[in-house]
Amino acid sequence: MNIKKCLPIFVMGLLIPGLAAAGHHEDREGVALAAQPGQIMIVYHWPCADADRGLALLKEMIAYESKAAPYPYSAAPAIHEDGALVSVDVHASADSMEKATAWQADDEAWQAQFAEMEAACGSADDLSMTVLSMQ
Repeated sequence: MNIKKCLPIFVMGLLIPGLAAAGHHEDREGVALAAQPGQIMIVYHWPCADADRGLALLKEMIAYESKAAPYPYSAAPAIHEDGALVSVDVHASADSMEKATAWQADDEAWQAQFAEMEAACGSADDLSMTVLSMQ
């Protein structure tokens, strides 16, 4: 066989294993669940007069909760497309959510932080929430 005929076969022999292995990690990069079935996700939405200050205070509150809350949950701050302040919280269960909410109501430091947010954002009457039971 002459070299011109062997070269494409040789090149393909080098490339095929690399191409076959190139997608080996794709199964692990699919869409991950934001929350697991049985968990409770709460989306808080608060039109905020001073969104920059409100966001900074929300981040401080989440940092405090992550250290002090006796019932762990995750929380992430965001700004809604309408400019409102948003927090997305995920609780392990409805029972865990109720216990965390009771802790917030009784925790003086948490209540003080919430009062600061109210001073920055406006009346808590404008705060709305959507509770989702993950399936």
